[in-house]
Amino acid sequence: MERLRRREFERQEGLRPARFGAALGLIVLTIFASSFASDAGWIRVIALLCEGAALLFILRTSDVHPRWLLWARIVVIISVAVAIILTAFGSGKTPVVSTGMVGAFMAIGAPIAIIRRLAREKVVDVQVLAGALCLYLLIGLFFTFVYSIINVVDQPLFVQQTGEASSANITYFSFVTLTTTGYGDLTLAGNGPRLLAITEALLGQLYLVSAVALVVSRLGMERVTRRGDSDAGGGT
Repeated sequence: MERLRRREFERQEGLRPARFGAALGLIVLTIFASSFASDAGWIRVIALLCEGAALLFILRTSDVHPRWLLWARIVVIISVAVAIILTAFGSGKTPVVSTGMVGAFMAIGAPIAIIRRLAREKVVDVQVLAGALCLYLLIGLFFTFVYSIINVVDQPLFVQQTGEASSANITYFSFVTLTTTGYGDLTLAGNGPRLLAITEALLGQLYLVSAVALVVSRLGMERVTRRGDSDAGGGT
């Protein structure tokens, strides 16, 4: 029944079918690929390919404007090409710019695209819940991207380590902070990064107990549209 309602809604609105469940899986794959990828070599290229594929899939299923989708494709193709060339010629570490562009789109552009698509949904269903969970994981990726920039600009990032921190440690720290697990094995060195960690922890908890909890409590219900359509009866 829910699938029929969704298909009818997407047909009326002229939207592409929502695939946020698959997008959620791709984001998880991106997190693991980035964590286990080394800072140089073909493993990093594979991780970049996973990240680019996840980004393009999210933008497409979020029904973004074709122009933005085209720009995202160009960025992904250029970034992957640069990474492949530099890896093939053995020029050392892949420059931050080659992965940073895709990371910026993933951390900033993907959440905006998902929010815009979810705002148009009329019925709260499993796809909407998957979209909300996608946003939760993208919060962690956003802070991972910010910590990575700080890691390049200002070293060391962690008190327990000297020099540049690995991508695995940065990703690990970001999601441990997001979930407020607090193992304490890695501690940020600067006051600015520590304030960012506090912000991430607060966002992670507030998002779970508010946005995700609200979506779960209203599964299967019709929501009131912004235009206050009269046919949205029974909405909450």
